[in-house]
Amino acid sequence: MPPKNRDFKAKAKSKPSNPQSEVEYLEAADEFEQAAGKWRAGDAAKSARFFQRAVQVYDEGLAKFPQSFDLAYNKAHLEYQACEDERVGPHLGNKITLLQETLASHRAAFLLNRDNLDVQFNTGQVLSSLAEALLEDEAEAEGKASARVLLEEAADLFANVLAAQQREYEQMALQWKNMQNEQGDASLDDGGVRLDVGTGTGKQMDADAASEGSSAAGEWATVEEALSPEVILETCTAQLGALTTLLGVYDSTELSNLEKRVQEGLSTVRSSISTLISLVDNAPRPLTEDEAAGPTLSISSPSAKTEHALTPKDDALLAAAIFQVAVADASYRSGNITAPQYASTVSHLFATLMLGPQSPEQQVAKQSAYADALVNVAEASSAAASDMETQWNALSEAQKTLTQLAKPPHNALLSPSRLADIFDTRADIDLTRFGLSFRDDAKTAWISSRNVLVSNAGVFYRGAKSYGERAGDVEQAKTAGAKAVVAEVLKQVLEQGGGAVAVKPGWKEQQGGVREVLEQMVNERILGQREGEEVLRIVSQEAWSRTTELNC
Repeated sequence: MPPKNRDFKAKAKSKPSNPQSEVEYLEAADEFEQAAGKWRAGDAAKSARFFQRAVQVYDEGLAKFPQSFDLAYNKAHLEYQACEDERVGPHLGNKITLLQETLASHRAAFLLNRDNLDVQFNTGQVLSSLAEALLEDEAEAEGKASARVLLEEAADLFANVLAAQQREYEQMALQWKNMQNEQGDASLDDGGVRLDVGTGTGKQMDADAASEGSSAAGEWATVEEALSPEVILETCTAQLGALTTLLGVYDSTELSNLEKRVQEGLSTVRSSISTLISLVDNAPRPLTEDEAAGPTLSISSPSAKTEHALTPKDDALLAAAIFQVAVADASYRSGNITAPQYASTVSHLFATLMLGPQSPEQQVAKQSAYADALVNVAEASSAAASDMETQWNALSEAQKTLTQLAKPPHNALLSPSRLADIFDTRADIDLTRFGLSFRDDAKTAWISSRNVLVSNAGVFYRGAKSYGERAGDVEQAKTAGAKAVVAEVLKQVLEQGGGAVAVKPGWKEQQGGVREVLEQMVNERILGQREGEEVLRIVSQEAWSRTTELNC
């Protein structure tokens, strides 16, 4: 979810080339931001340069006006938007470094206004993003230690924001009720109903009054988002996201920390979200733009638009399900529930979530999360031989779910990069099941599916390579291509029944990439070490030591 925005609307049209006042710096930076937005789709590198120029203007303004919260807030907000943008971010530098700089900017803005809920929320977002980036980039132990501190701070910030928003909303509701009672009393006195009751929050009305009362050219008004159940649901979603990741970095022996964070999240799921959704569902439905404007006639073809984009309610319900999956995962790893109970919990949560009619966008979001949860069940249950059937069933259900995502109409809603990830995961799943079919206690049906599984893995890896190339991700395409070679070799070994395997053109040239992916596949238990060594021996046609290349 994007950070909370504060729009600063200028009244003056003239923009000084050499800003002097705080407002002039806001205006100058805003011009560069708008230019960056215009070039984002067509020329990401040029867009990045405009973003950098806007940040430079904010820095220059803060050098002259170090106590300006507006300048500090806008700078921090812009930095986060830019580094999170998939097109612009890579042109700005290393993502972890960018997020660290962005966090420093948010902390500076926070020091200028500690009570501002938007800057608290945004700081929590940056902390969560930085933690996730560290978990992906650093060594496992180091990444977890660094991410844990960041996620704990993020979770606490979101909890503070949520509590403050709930208090404020309750006060607003009470004020509104009192106003309605006063209206009722007045109508009894004079036989009529008063019509002069405003509907905005106190902050909004103050901003409007300030705007109307000021005629000075160049003065800016702050436009803040009105507090509503949907806005508070966004905070619930962010809090649960941070807590979900945090549960994954805690050690299973840290029962007190786990229990504390589990209870925080469950309170949000069972109390806050359910109450807020009830308010949303029972609120009067506003007129849509088409209903308000009446019928129109256009000779142009309708532009593509998302009619059923995910709402804050959808996001919150999905975040609640994902968090409860993380709780089940922690319970299984702590030995409190069995693998079948873990798998059953996941199935029940998502079956409930998917009840009722679903838009394609809702289906994509929920099925993607369901597939991820099933893969997590399979990974967790792979540690115990007694849980092999649970692992197989979870992988089979994940494959079924991902197959639906890869076909129309769902695939039209997914980017090439996302589709590449889906095909790569589908291939990993079938290669993992291929390996399970060689276990001593493998079922007859698993054994008979070996040829299909290894063949499909090769097809899916090639699909991942194709989509990676379409997305312009050279590294992703290269990795998928190397994995496709692994699947081809395994298929030939299976078909030859231990006989000689014919090395195909291009295999030896890819042995460097194959060597890298084999280590990864063995570490992730997609392949066994023996199979990994055999594949590399065939591809390179050289003897290979078991102890020097793969780490298991």
